[in-house]
Amino acid sequence: MSSLPGFSLARRLAAGETIYTGWCALPAPIIAETIAREGFVAVTIDQQHGLWGTEATVAGIAAIRAGGAAPIVRVPLGAFATASRALDFGAEGVIAPMINNVADAKAFVSATKYPPLGERSWGPMRAMTLAGIADPKQYLREANAATVTLAMIETR
Repeated sequence: MSSLPGFSLARRLAAGETIYTGWCALPAPIIAETIAREGFVAVTIDQQHGLWGTEATVAGIAAIRAGGAAPIVRVPLGAFATASRALDFGAEGVIAPMINNVADAKAFVSATKYPPLGERSWGPMRAMTLAGIADPKQYLREANAATVTLAMIETR
């Protein structure tokens, strides 16, 4: 299990803890931070059906962390590159909708995990800054275990 500072969601899930996430569709970082301050372990930024664009998501992730919760981003349908960017921006987890077959699942993992599990490219400087991680080698070693990827399986 990862010991990355500033990353607790994966560790808590692995310990069997029930996690409640506040859900935010409005692209206002102050709202996401307020939800975080209400005691939710995590807050989900909804890019799929919400109004969150890239700039608001970057600010929202930082606001959620400032509020003491783990930021999660639900990306738009098929937007696996956006999932990778959300992790680079400091999200602890990403949710991908409509994962309907093995190929979808593999594409999602490929975009969100570093080799050997996936093909995520390097660029987590914002994530490291927000989490207080100074050692890029430690982040690279532990990021696959420290980040959560949630596939929404919505069909038979």
